[in-house]
Amino acid sequence: DFTRSSNWGRRRDWRWCRCNEGHSSQANLGWSPRTPYQHFPTKMRIAILSTISGYTWGGTEEVWFDLASRALGEGHSVMVAADYQVAESEKTSRLVKRGLEISTRKLARSFRLQQVFNKLRPTHAELEDFNPDVLLLNSGSPYDFHFNPTLAKVVERQHCPKVFFCHFNSDRLVRESAEAGNRIVNECDHFVFVSEANRKQMEIQLARPIPNSTVLLNRSRLELAEPLKFPEQTAVQFANVARLEIQWKGQDLLPQIFGETQWRNRDAKVLCYGVGPDEAYLKELFENFHYEEAISLAGFTSDLKKIWKSAHALLLPSRGEGTPLVAVEAMMCGRPVIATDVGGNTEIIEDGVTGFIAEAPTVRSFGKAMERAWQARGQWPAMGREAHVKARELAGNDPAGRLLEILTKLADQ
Repeated sequence: DFTRSSNWGRRRDWRWCRCNEGHSSQANLGWSPRTPYQHFPTKMRIAILSTISGYTWGGTEEVWFDLASRALGEGHSVMVAADYQVAESEKTSRLVKRGLEISTRKLARSFRLQQVFNKLRPTHAELEDFNPDVLLLNSGSPYDFHFNPTLAKVVERQHCPKVFFCHFNSDRLVRESAEAGNRIVNECDHFVFVSEANRKQMEIQLARPIPNSTVLLNRSRLELAEPLKFPEQTAVQFANVARLEIQWKGQDLLPQIFGETQWRNRDAKVLCYGVGPDEAYLKELFENFHYEEAISLAGFTSDLKKIWKSAHALLLPSRGEGTPLVAVEAMMCGRPVIATDVGGNTEIIEDGVTGFIAEAPTVRSFGKAMERAWQARGQWPAMGREAHVKARELAGNDPAGRLLEILTKLADQ
């Protein structure tokens, strides 16, 4: 049968629930609230819709991966609806071997062509057959469903409680008012953020409070009882570990800073680890302005220890963030972080104690933070130890476990 639920006192929607009756006749049951004998079984059917595309994997996928792994271990059924690259990734394949169900999409370049495909078979039609008890919307930003109406329609077809998991936000994001995206946000029963700053920013964007929300700070994928030994070489090596996408990760600020006279005369260099849409541009930028000796691209590596055995500090000149996993992982390895005051950076990094914070993602501001860091480089080993303590504290968080609790409570209401 159907039951009613309300969100913020401003909407009414219908969602399926299973009951102990052997029928779902509208005439017999009527349109009434769930009665006491109606309940969800102990084992849930959890659906996860991932919005990212263009990448095989990303930091946004780590929590749902841990969530799905735990839920499968507890006997729940889990389906992930994702872009084909995520669906075919090595990490997803590991869960498939354990019983994870997959719904794959490969959207057409043209929205009109996609509409034709949807008439033949709707995107992620497998979700209807799966019939989830609860749906997790794993969204890169508040506006993913505004920009992708096909995914918005997928969500609208699901008649169950919905949780919006927002991994990134910024005041640089233009406020969107697409009707489909707004409907999705208004239908969600709970919101999850990776930083308090992201949550507050979304309240400003929505122009209303978000009472049903939770902040789950990211934890390191790497756990160490002790920090790595601090590098002994006198030449300073910085690492930038991020997607090569200057709009948000700000790598284009680095050559402008290292082009200044004081940095040209210092024995320091930066290795940029990662891949992304601006890789060719950054390579050309570094080469044409003769910065190759100071800044170079190092490609992608999953070997975090290898990075931090030789690097002294992390540089994050980001223009927007959630709570960056790379910062928590650098801190776990015992390295200070030089970052901008965006997203949740100041929620994990204490200026002058575990790193250095630039007030804004500009050459002037980030350059000042780097200069303060350079003048205090004798304190980096001690700051790294403090950073490790903070990362160990964050490791005590259990975002996947807490997220599973949220989903369970909503499914059982």
